[in-house]
Amino acid sequence: MIKNYLIIALRNFLRNKNYTLINVLGLSIGLTSCIVIFLMITYDLSFDKFHAHYNSLYRIVQDSESASGVQSEAATPYPLAQAFRNDFPEIPLVTQMHYQDEVLVRVGDDKQVVENILFADSLFFEVFSFKVISGNPKAELGQPGKVFLTESLAKKLLKHEGVTTIKIGNKVQLDVAGIVADPPATSHIQFTMVVSMPSLTEDFLGGLPLDEWGMTASGFTYIVLPSTIDPASLTPRFAAFVKKYMAGEDQSIKQTYSLQALQDIHFSKKYTKNPGTFSNAEYSDLVVLAILGLFILAIACINFINLATALAIKKSKEIGIRKTLGAKRGQLTLYFLGETFLITLCAVLISLCATEWLLPWINRFLTKSLGLNILSNPMLVLFLLGLMVAATLFSGFYPAVILSGFNPAAVLKNKISAQGSSGATVRKVLVVFQFMIAQVLIIGTLIVADQMEYFNSKPLGFNKDAIINIPIPDINRQNMLALRARLEANPNIQQLSFCLGAPTSNNNFNTGFYLTEKGTGERYDIGLKPVDIHYRDTYGLKLVAGRWFTEAEEKRADFGLPEGEAEFKYIVNEAAVRTLGFHDPKDIIGKFITTGVRRTNAEVIGVVEDFHVTSLHDKIKPVLLMGMPEFYFTAGMKVAPEHFSETIKFIEKNWNEVFPDYFFEYEFLDQELAALYRQDERTFTLFKIFAGISIFIGCLGLYGLISFMANQKLKEVGIRKVMGASVTSIMMLFSKEFIKLIVIAFVMAAPLAWYSMHRWLENFAYRIDIRWPAFLIAVGATLTIALLTVSYRSLRAAVSNPAETLRTE
Repeated sequence: MIKNYLIIALRNFLRNKNYTLINVLGLSIGLTSCIVIFLMITYDLSFDKFHAHYNSLYRIVQDSESASGVQSEAATPYPLAQAFRNDFPEIPLVTQMHYQDEVLVRVGDDKQVVENILFADSLFFEVFSFKVISGNPKAELGQPGKVFLTESLAKKLLKHEGVTTIKIGNKVQLDVAGIVADPPATSHIQFTMVVSMPSLTEDFLGGLPLDEWGMTASGFTYIVLPSTIDPASLTPRFAAFVKKYMAGEDQSIKQTYSLQALQDIHFSKKYTKNPGTFSNAEYSDLVVLAILGLFILAIACINFINLATALAIKKSKEIGIRKTLGAKRGQLTLYFLGETFLITLCAVLISLCATEWLLPWINRFLTKSLGLNILSNPMLVLFLLGLMVAATLFSGFYPAVILSGFNPAAVLKNKISAQGSSGATVRKVLVVFQFMIAQVLIIGTLIVADQMEYFNSKPLGFNKDAIINIPIPDINRQNMLALRARLEANPNIQQLSFCLGAPTSNNNFNTGFYLTEKGTGERYDIGLKPVDIHYRDTYGLKLVAGRWFTEAEEKRADFGLPEGEAEFKYIVNEAAVRTLGFHDPKDIIGKFITTGVRRTNAEVIGVVEDFHVTSLHDKIKPVLLMGMPEFYFTAGMKVAPEHFSETIKFIEKNWNEVFPDYFFEYEFLDQELAALYRQDERTFTLFKIFAGISIFIGCLGLYGLISFMANQKLKEVGIRKVMGASVTSIMMLFSKEFIKLIVIAFVMAAPLAWYSMHRWLENFAYRIDIRWPAFLIAVGATLTIALLTVSYRSLRAAVSNPAETLRTE
């Protein structure tokens, strides 16, 4: 029986090649989308699960509460780890690390920039399950001057036999103590080398103190809780811990420590800074992806249902004969489900090949490491089996029930119609559902496009055009003066400023500030930017009150000067003025502010117009500018764009002469700004892809339905033509029903799209208003695409020769 069913199913597929192709193609695209989305979701859900202590590993995090609100940080002070060991001896596994995003590495005469550097203590590999290939980390990481390289980095650095030492930052000589495996891509900690913690010095950090509780920088502390200790039991003890070790710190800040479970780190919105991975995932994004996958699969399955029920009349005689010969309804249902399963199986095989082919591009686009790996991924195998069963049942159950329920007597008397009221109503409902989803995605795509355009066009409060930023590797006043003297000789370099970083950049310090006359009772958080006197002209900041720094003031603004000689002046933005309670920027001029930078009390001499320090996701916050040459990590330059190429060569030549031991590198400011919205650009691209897929699959089904309708109405069309009907009126005969369905779909899609996109826009402090053109464009585009699809097939029917179609009458 099974063999007979298989032969007949194959004959039916060949007899209805067009419809079979539409079903297989639609299901393949839908299943490919589902498989890719499954891989994306499971990738994020698998983060850090390879660690043996996954369920008992925690990170110590801190929250600082002031008049500005609560500031949460994953990084903690460097003295914390040892203090914790002393006060919590019942927790033996405590490790601390320092993260460095990049450093210059020298091996003999070779040099290269290496990213993701960790300084870690001797318990790092006891706490985390990163694979050690050679060496003894527990012994070596407790000593200064030791380093473990990952396999991939070792192949690059240790190319010559006998090489056992490297130098980082032109400051620290390290002996290679062993090799470790590269960390899995699904680790929130990424590194290329692990340097012993005693090798970390204040000199290497550019003067940042390692013994101050108020300095966090990039230190991270992790613990493994014994099974006998409840994490909640540590909360009250942390209060006494803070009181004990931070008694000398600013008491206007309420400092608290807490534990963050390892399993929560990758999805944390509160503590987002991780060693080597600075962007976390969100559960809500995974839910949206899962819903999108289900919707796209549903659209593909709806095509199958619509075509199967529409084709029912072509199979009716076969069903009538089978029933007359004794076939039971259950047997017929299984037979039609079997047909559906065969089509689904073909679609799954095609989708697996398509996914494998697409994965390299997807991984580059998402910066992930997705892989099929069917043989080693039982979850994927179960998912595929479940997907096949779900697609088979969803696509095949309703048509199977309808077809197997035909009355054999009615069938054999030709009293069965594909346009029966029940089947036609179901098809209409499913078409509405298809185009509702498509229009939601199109509206979403248009709104995301508007928001991205807003990012690019909104004034940021500074100039971003024709500006390049160059990192300064060795902060030394003589070097910077020498570099300035060389570069200012070139007229194509219009402005040059040494600073911590551009107005909007990842280089920002945070500290506290308050009006000196009011004391610490009204202490607020503020962003601090060390800048020189050329910063305003280079980046185009606008002064709204007071004045800018003078050259004499810049020379005195240096903590390196003898005590009594250093003198500082402050310039703040308008947000800082408002935060301190002033309405007119002029009112703050001459006032004294105290900051958390060595408790420096200094006069405010100027106010600049607000500018964005971070992306448009965040509101403009108070910012303070001051001279502090020990933190001039960046040289910002405004160059003549028409002579850019030759100017860069000139800068590189002179830069290499001043810093011969380092690599020259630069980045355009507008590229740095674009990087802040990379995730949003990915969201935009995903919307476009899924909107396109939903429209394409929907139109495939529409083409199949209209083709069947055209075949069913050939005689009706012939009679109408004989009676004088025009081609346009015949085309409208086919089109008007679908126009009505798409308009109904739009009415349902509009409120759903508005609500969804309104929620998405709430992620941005600065955002567009949702406007009606996006909705009109969506329904217009859907109608146009659908009508083109319908018109192509209905035109063939309208221009057919009525003599041919009526010949059999």
